[in-house]
Amino acid sequence: MHIIHQIGDICSQSVMITIVVIMLMILIEYVNVKTSGKWMFIIRQKSWLQILLAAFLGWIPGCVGIFAVVSLYTHHLLSFGALLAACIATFGDEAFFMFSLMPAQATLMSGILLLMAVVAGIIADCLGGKKNIMPGNADMHFELHAEDEHTHHHDHAAHSGSARWSRWLLVGVALLFAIGIAGGFMGHEHVVSDAFTMPVEHGHEHHGLSGENIIFLVLTGITILLLCVVNGHFVQEHVVNHVIKKHFLKIFGWILVILALLAVVRTQVNWDSLLHNEAGEYMLLLIAILIGCIPESGPHLIVLFMCLNGMVPFTTLIANSIVQEGHGGLPLLAEKPKDFVWIKLIKIILALAVGIVGLMLK
Repeated sequence: MHIIHQIGDICSQSVMITIVVIMLMILIEYVNVKTSGKWMFIIRQKSWLQILLAAFLGWIPGCVGIFAVVSLYTHHLLSFGALLAACIATFGDEAFFMFSLMPAQATLMSGILLLMAVVAGIIADCLGGKKNIMPGNADMHFELHAEDEHTHHHDHAAHSGSARWSRWLLVGVALLFAIGIAGGFMGHEHVVSDAFTMPVEHGHEHHGLSGENIIFLVLTGITILLLCVVNGHFVQEHVVNHVIKKHFLKIFGWILVILALLAVVRTQVNWDSLLHNEAGEYMLLLIAILIGCIPESGPHLIVLFMCLNGMVPFTTLIANSIVQEGHGGLPLLAEKPKDFVWIKLIKIILALAVGIVGLMLK
């Protein structure tokens, strides 16, 4: 019965985390649509402005910002320092999970990474990173849907039927999720305790809504309001065809596999001896950094969940986040493999410094 209960907990928490991440993605998608195309014309003049802009784009949760920076870099519109700043500031789709599960620590990490990104970018450009920028005008290939300019206008006939059903289905799911949070059937405390059967200070003894669960309810309310006011094109093309179809199953699958894997690993590995052994802590730091080298969103979640459950310190999670850039590394690897290697080497050195200092001061 214990195994069945644990499997049920893992499945329910996978659904819960996936829904929160999807809602964050919908909000980011909306912001991207409303602001897209207005930032590209101010970036060529000043190096420091490029670095700030690139760091900010990388700082935006998800991979859209880093994709934009890589595209601008490969079109010789950004310096190497700006690219480095974006790659340090970003931590891919994992940002959605961090802000979902540990908002205070995620905010602190974002600030640390943003500061490191700007400083590293400035140093890189001072050492010759500006050479990538091509004088004159370069072609830029960025696509916007014409319907995106009228996000709140009436539905187009081509999408009115399917978008209407999609809209109210999504609203219904969001309402059920809110009821589950408000009723205590799911929430942040369950994510940390049940899925790993590890005791935590804010487990089932917590009464009432926690701060994180209140944030979840506010996020759900904003999402419902947004789904009710945007046009059918946004619902069908951006929410359903992009966010849901491209991300939902992938996110749910990764979370399910990682939660299950960690639940199994915890029963097989003596974490107490590792966590209280200096060599074990440094080994886990190296593993976290190696995982960060993977140019893919998903594997890095294992370090996040290990941090949530006290298996690795927060500084090790920061080290992993410094090295990784989600899917942003894939187009860079394809277009400029040499620069990809340099970016990774620089970030590994920074990550080792942060992780080692964190372990020494622990």
